[in-house]
Amino acid sequence: MLFLFSGEGPTDLGTCTSGTDFCEGEAFLHGPMAVMVDQIVEGKHNYSLLDANCYRYVPKKTLTDRASELKAITKKSLNLPGKKRGKETRYFYNNARVLARIAMEWEAEQKETVVAILFRDSDGTASAGRGIWLDKYNSMLNGFSEEGFLRGVPMLPKPKSEAWILCAVKNAYQGCEALEDRSGNDNSRNSLKEELTRHLENAPSRESLSQLVRDGKVNINQIRMPSFKILRDRLEGVIK
Repeated sequence: MLFLFSGEGPTDLGTCTSGTDFCEGEAFLHGPMAVMVDQIVEGKHNYSLLDANCYRYVPKKTLTDRASELKAITKKSLNLPGKKRGKETRYFYNNARVLARIAMEWEAEQKETVVAILFRDSDGTASAGRGIWLDKYNSMLNGFSEEGFLRGVPMLPKPKSEAWILCAVKNAYQGCEALEDRSGNDNSRNSLKEELTRHLENAPSRESLSQLVRDGKVNINQIRMPSFKILRDRLEGVIK
């Protein structure tokens, strides 16, 4: 089983060390969200996908560039509530479609099953135009489904990945649901990112956040947050 990652930056799933369309092995610097995925997989199958190098990372720019392919395809109605779709909902949907295509290309190349994990923060600085969390999550599922790809996993923290980390370092895993109701806007007063910086006494980096998860200081088995549970349930269901 192979794993295809695509995220937004170094402090979520990770980053490539080069400007190529994808990277793997030593060219991929994994972030804390990749470590979380690795631990979920290891909990089910007793091996580390990161240690085994059975992964590939696709930068966000690659998805953006390849999304232009979708413009040449006849538009089809989405399986979303109602017929209207906002710009941001289409963004999540198209990202999932493109990642599904890349995953199926890799499957054909390797003749092996691929699981695709698409990370996106659900609420950033453009929150006013982003609709609700469930619409975004379902749009990603629908994007995978539109391509006939059944092993797509949306990784959609509410409102962003800092909330999952703060659940451990601030709340000691208690009452973490309230973090999901916070603004994801980094420019907001007392933003999640600023609060995480205060608790860590340093600006969070890819390396420091990854180490927190690896060391168990952020324990995925104790995070009781709806958006994290949905991720875990979906991933475990896909890899069973």
